[in-house]
Formats: sequence, C-alpha cells, structure tokens
Amino acid sequence: MAKELEFEWNKGYLRVRLEEGLRIEGSNISILLAPREVRIKGVFMDYKEYFIDRRQERKVVYVRFAFPSRGIEGQPRLLVMNTNDYSIGPFGISYTKIDGIEYYLTIYPPPGYLYDNAVLTTRMLALFMIGRRQVYLMREENDNVLVLV
Repeated sequence: MAKELEFEWNKGYLRVRLEEGLRIEGSNISILLAPREVRIKGVFMDYKEYFIDRRQERKVVYVRFAFPSRGIEGQPRLLVMNTNDYSIGPFGISYTKIDGIEYYLTIYPPPGYLYDNAVLTTRMLALFMIGRRQVYLMREENDNVLVLV
C-alpha cells in the first residue's frame, strides 16, 4: 500500500498523499478530502447541488474550478501513467486518462466519510452522497471549505 502516488495530469503531474485525509496537489490547486469536510485551495469558483434520483435519496455536489487544474511541473519520483486502480492507506483510487481529452481520478474514501466517492477532473470535483446531507461553504483565508453534515 502506497502512502504517496503521482499521476500524469495536464502538462505535469498530480501528487496524492495520505495525511489526516487524502491530499491532492497540483501546481494551482490543493484539495484535502477529510471525513467531514473538503478543503480546497486555489482555483475554486463555486458549487452546485443536484439530486440524481427521483426520490431525492442521492445527490451530487459539483465544485467548479475557475481555471483548469494544472499538474506540477518538474521531475516526479513515482509517476503513474497508465489507467489502473490503486490504494493509498484506506482510500481506493481509480485513475483514468483519455488521451487528448481529459484526466479523471475517482476516489473511494473509507467507511465513516460523509460522501461515497469523489471524481476529480481538470475542471471540477464531484462529490456523491446521500440526499439528506447538507453542504455549507465556509471561506477562510486562502481556503474554501465545504462542510458536510
């Protein structure tokens, strides 16, 4: 089980490492996926919530970025370039690269997190959760925090 991975990402690489949650870092963005919150530094623009079933039992929260997330330039230590499934601590990660179109990271958090999975692209982060979960945005100095309750 790795404690840090680096994925090919938009003209560079994206670093994913285990901290108090899962930290995802690019050159212009940093995301921390924690049990009760998602902390975003960088290119945050806004978020929208949508129910994804008729009975409103499931929903997705789309966090849109003002600019595409870019990879870190330079020489990575352990670059992952092929599409595959990985694990970092209790997190599952599925990496998908569609050549010339988009990069995707699908993150499966351990039990106890208030969202079921998260999908990161260069332009947005999608959080899938139960429909009754409330989402609040807190703006802190240099951070945007989505708090889930």
